[in-house]
Parts: sequence; C-alpha cells; structure tokens
Amino acid sequence: MEIIDFNELEKVARLLERYIQSAHLNFLFGSGASMPAIELAGTVEHEIDQHLAASEYDEANKKALTFVEELEYQHGFLPDGYTDGDDTDLTLQNYIHFLVSVDRILFERKNILLPRQANVFTTNYDEFFEVAASLLPTLVLNDGFNRRIGNSNFGYAPELFFDRVYRSGTVYQHQSEVPSINLIKVHGSISWKRQADEKILLGEPENVQLTLIQKDNPQEVRDALAKRAVILPNMRKFESTLLDRVYFDLLRLYTNAMEVENALLFVFGFSFADEHILDITRRALRNPTAKVVIFAYCQTGVADFEAKFSAHRNVLIVAPTVAQHIGFPELNSLFGMIGNVPEASHA
Repeated sequence: MEIIDFNELEKVARLLERYIQSAHLNFLFGSGASMPAIELAGTVEHEIDQHLAASEYDEANKKALTFVEELEYQHGFLPDGYTDGDDTDLTLQNYIHFLVSVDRILFERKNILLPRQANVFTTNYDEFFEVAASLLPTLVLNDGFNRRIGNSNFGYAPELFFDRVYRSGTVYQHQSEVPSINLIKVHGSISWKRQADEKILLGEPENVQLTLIQKDNPQEVRDALAKRAVILPNMRKFESTLLDRVYFDLLRLYTNAMEVENALLFVFGFSFADEHILDITRRALRNPTAKVVIFAYCQTGVADFEAKFSAHRNVLIVAPTVAQHIGFPELNSLFGMIGNVPEASHA
C-alpha cells in the first residue's frame, strides 16, 4: 500500500494519467459524493444497525423508510437542473464537472486497444448522475435500461453494460468508438420501480410519503418499503441481494470488472463500511494487475483505509493534510488536470 500527498497535485495528476492510459477504468462512488445535498448514508446505516442489534426491527424499518423518503423529496428539486446556488445545485454541478472530465479523458485516451468506456459503480440511490448526464447532450450514459421504440416500460437489462458505441464516417466508413459511461447502481435507485412479477422498470414510483401516524403502524412501514426498488442500508442488505437476481448480477459485474487484466478503480465518497463490497474488493486485489486508488476525505479516513487495506500492495491512498479535505471540487480539479500537465523536467 502506498500513500501520496494530494498537495503534490501535478505529481498526482501525472501518476493517475499513466494508470489511466493502460487500464480498464472503473469508479466507485459512495454517499460522500452527494454531500452537502444529502445526509451521509453511512450515518443512517449505523443508526439502523443499532436498532437491529437491539432487535428493534420496527424502528429500523421506520428509519430506513424516512431516509428513502428524504431522498425522494430531494429529487423533486433536481429535474430543472439548477436551484440558485443552494446545496442541491452545488452537488449537481460537482457531478456535471466530473462527467465532463471522464468523457474528455476517455476521448483523449491514446491506447486504442482499450475500450473508451468507464464503469461507474455507486451505492447511492439518488439521481445526481442521471440528471447531470441529461444536461450534457453529447454524453453517452448507459444506465442499463432497455429503451426499445414502442415500449414505454423500460426494463432493466444488465447485459446492456457490455455494449459499446461506435460511429462511422460518411465517406470511408471508418469506425471510431464513442466514449461511454456505464452507471451501475449496485443498491438500486429511487427512480426504479418494481412490477408485480418483480421486474425492474425505469420510472418514478407512485409512492406517497407516510404521515407520522402511519409510520407508527409497522405493517404500513413494511408495505411502503416493499414498494421501493432499493437495497436498504441495513445488515440484511446482502441477504436481499442474494434473493434478488438483479442486485446479485450487479455485484457480480463489480467483481468481474475488478478481475480483468489492468483493472483500475477510483474510490470517492465511499468508506468501505459496506462489508460485502469491502470483501469483494479485497478478493479482487489478488489480481496482481489491479489497482485501487482511494481518495480519503480527511486524515481520519486515511488511517481507516490503511487498516482495511494494509495487506494489499496495489492500493494507493491519496491523502489530504491535517487541515485539508478532499471533497468533490478538489477531485474535479485533479481530474481536470489529467492529460493537461506537462511532463516533469529531469534537468
């Protein structure tokens, strides 16, 4: 394991560019990426776990439902794109700048043997990625839904993540690959809905938020949770994943992406408190050609990542100083530099 100082920005940018030029590109985003608009899911998960440990299952369900309802409420501010510089707007702008940088990096990548494609895995339920992409008309974002003409019910088809996009010239028919980004929402999304036969469709579920009185009824809370197509942040999450083929397939996609030769994973806003993804990542690091680059938000995070990955030499932690944080704006500044930094002088 290696630690590099984020303040050496040009050095970090050159190093990451070398990784990117020879690797299959993957990202893992957690709830820290959606701050300050949305409360950290890790905090909510900890509270739910405390209820579960005390066998307070109804309280755990109520907390989980309240969290999902808050996300659905927050989503109501997103479709118009801009909200006058508030936390939602700032967060959305972060996502837009990130997608622009990744699209540029893929377009400019010099290695023609590698796909001009990146996988973005996220445990977030929110729709910041989708809304940001909708505001970038030239960006190709594949969310895994089959948008066949004449079918308004777009079904979820994870096999679409293996598709690549090509464009041919009008005269010589020379084909070139168009940069594309796969958005793989490992724990589902508030924009997903379940059909009666358990099929996942794209569309806003017709969920009405429960009143405080209704939330005192455990059955109503359970029924409301069952309508959401999300893996809820609690200790039963992996059991739910195994019972639902869609979620199992998405975890398998993450595993497979990390097992290919020269797999590169950038981690941001994700603490690896999710034991299942942590275990998958550790196993994937047995692949000697894999590389994981973790952006630590603060010094405390550096120590936590060191403890989790101390046995793995192919992990790089990008660390802030004691008085510094690596938030989304800092991440975007770094990725904006990739490909634009001159080689260091050896004179």
